[in-house]
Amino acid sequence: MQATRITPDSTVCQSRNQVSTEIDGETVLLSIDKGNYYGMNKVLTAIWTWLEQPMKVSDICRKVTEIYEVSDEVCEKDVLKALGDLLNEGLIVVQ
Repeated sequence: MQATRITPDSTVCQSRNQVSTEIDGETVLLSIDKGNYYGMNKVLTAIWTWLEQPMKVSDICRKVTEIYEVSDEVCEKDVLKALGDLLNEGLIVVQ
């Protein structure tokens, strides 16, 4: 499998190879392919909800900075890292 690099111009969405549910405002995911469980904090839960529909990474960052007190630079770095981790686990896809 060739590594895909996520950039601010990438469009991403949830993979079909996962099952997720929200518990007490946080999301728990199960990777169908890997059989692993993952927990998400409130910020990642918000991002995960947005990814029910394809969304550009730069739009995700804009929404995060509108809701949470974080600089554009830190937000972009953290969002790209989180999305990269989700992609590596097969939980999101790049379109």
